[in-house]
Parts: sequence; structure tokens; C-alpha cells
Amino acid sequence: MSGRLLIGAVVMALVGARGYSQAKPTCAVVPKSLAAMKDCYRPLLVFSANGDDLRLKRQVEILDKAADDMMDRFVLFTPVVPDGRRVSTPADSPYTILSGEQMSAMRSLFHIATGEFVVLLLDEDGSVLLRATGPVDADRLNALIDKTPRRQQEAARPHAN
Repeated sequence: MSGRLLIGAVVMALVGARGYSQAKPTCAVVPKSLAAMKDCYRPLLVFSANGDDLRLKRQVEILDKAADDMMDRFVLFTPVVPDGRRVSTPADSPYTILSGEQMSAMRSLFHIATGEFVVLLLDEDGSVLLRATGPVDADRLNALIDKTPRRQQEAARPHAN
């Protein structure tokens, strides 16, 4: 009986934790910098003037409807807004909220002004796969990712996601 309780407790802890599928066991479950995402996730950076932007909320809706696809492809929603505390986050898709300092550094790195709305999809190696000025649908994200050599290797593995 105690073995069943232990297994049940472990399962409950894993289900209750905000953990996501990741490319490697050495990857941070919730990375807090772009560097920590490299070789682990495909960051979907969504730059917006504020957390109430309807385009940002629309992107969150799109990701939630395609949560399984996003997890299978290691897509990590990363909003970049001046006040990161007031941002909508997906209910089911993987996401992270970075510090204000990290968000500012990303705006500088990608040359995006504070008032601009820009969606950047990065590959696991950090290369830019997509730059858009509006929300991007899941089919387009999936198609771009599925063309990459790394994703093709992932999909070819036994029991691939």
C-alpha cells in the first residue's frame, strides 16, 4: 500500500508543478533568460507596449488552442512588455515571464522599440525563424518549425513527440 501512496504522491507533485516538456533533462523547466532557453526551447518572443494589448491576448489564445503542438515542438511563449506583471499567460502552453532587465535586454538585442508589437520565433540555436507584426497562427508556427533540421531529427526519434 505504501508503494501506491508514494507513486500517487509523485504523480500529484509532477502534475501540480508548473513543469513543461523540455528538449533535454539538463534544461531549466522555467528558464529566466534567453541564454537559458538556448538548445532547450524555441522561444516565441512577443513584444508589446503593454500586457493589455489585444494582439498579445490573441497570441495567447492561439497558443492555448494549440498547446499540444507547442509542447511537442518545445515552443516557449515569452512576452516582452514594459510591466511583465500585468501580462496574460497561456493556461496550457509553456511560458515564462522574464525580469524587466531581461526584457529590456531583449528589446535592445532585437532592435524593437517599446511601443512596437512584434512576434519573433527563435529556433533552439537562437536563430530567428520568423518576424511578424501581428499574432501568428499555430499552423504557420508548426510549419516553420517542422522545416528545421533539428525538428526533423526530433520527429525521427522513436517515441518522438
